[in-house]
Amino acid sequence: MMAFLYNVVKKSSTPGSNATVMWMSLAIFLSYLVSDPLLNLSLGVDMMYSYKSYLIWALCDLFILVVILLIAKNQSFHNCPAKLYLSIGLTVNMLLFIAMHIDINFIYRFEPWWFWSFYSVTVNVMDVMMIIALLCNKDFLGLVRGYNRLRGLLKPEASPNA
Repeated sequence: MMAFLYNVVKKSSTPGSNATVMWMSLAIFLSYLVSDPLLNLSLGVDMMYSYKSYLIWALCDLFILVVILLIAKNQSFHNCPAKLYLSIGLTVNMLLFIAMHIDINFIYRFEPWWFWSFYSVTVNVMDVMMIIALLCNKDFLGLVRGYNRLRGLLKPEASPNA
């Protein structure tokens, strides 16, 4: 919520600026609000004891990823690094939610093991990374540079005969 409010103030102070990051931060805020277990509990839905909770969170992240990509469809990663950071963060979180769903519902693991600690740390690191990206909209980890280098390596070289 704070990232959204910060971006609203930032947008209002410079009216001609691009509002993409503000809309992305609103989408992330609404997504986290809707999937908040405490809010759901107050509405009578006990998601924490549902065997589908991780699957629901994965679907929420997939939905919000599509929304983010639609909001920023005209923005490149160079102009809007937050788009790449949100895409990576939501994808990693979604994959971890699916892995936890499989671990608990198909493998039937109910005793803590290393993956649960990895899940807890990684989901929180990804959330913090997305918040920082929404606040500064800078390539603070060099992911955009890495993406551009990787994309340059994967491009086919022009043949000398052409």
